[in-house]
Amino acid sequence: MQPSTIIDSETGQLVPADSRASESYTFALSEDPFIDRIDRRISALMNWPLEYGEGLQVVHYGVGGEFLPHFDFYPPKDPGSAAHFLFGGQRVATLIVYLNDVEAGGATEFTETGMSFTPRMGQALYFRYFNNIGQLDPMTRHAGLPVLTGEKWIVTKWMRRYRYHR
Repeated sequence: MQPSTIIDSETGQLVPADSRASESYTFALSEDPFIDRIDRRISALMNWPLEYGEGLQVVHYGVGGEFLPHFDFYPPKDPGSAAHFLFGGQRVATLIVYLNDVEAGGATEFTETGMSFTPRMGQALYFRYFNNIGQLDPMTRHAGLPVLTGEKWIVTKWMRRYRYHR
């Protein structure tokens, strides 16, 4: 596990940021038989081709850990997004799997709607970023609220528009 990063909007590089307080590890797609099994199950659940998925990211948030409001898609107007489109196009959907119950805090909140989801072990949250006419949906802006007591463990899966290769 390493300190989690974000993508710099100007350069497209992964950089540390004050907006994200967690540690994470990203597996390669189908890295080994166990990860392959999980990747395939998630692909089937999301109804999206396995090869269009990024590697699973395991994220740990301790007390105070959070991820300020953000989009999982790459904002098309950000110069740093262009480099990421080369590896499979735009992200189209996210699945967050909650690996534990959080004692207090740690909800995922959609900031534009006020909807929030409390982490519960074994539950998952799925959302797509496009509406029916191909427009990115600003209602998918979300935050990982601070963990107040205990810790939060999640697995995140992002799907791309085309075959992902890196």
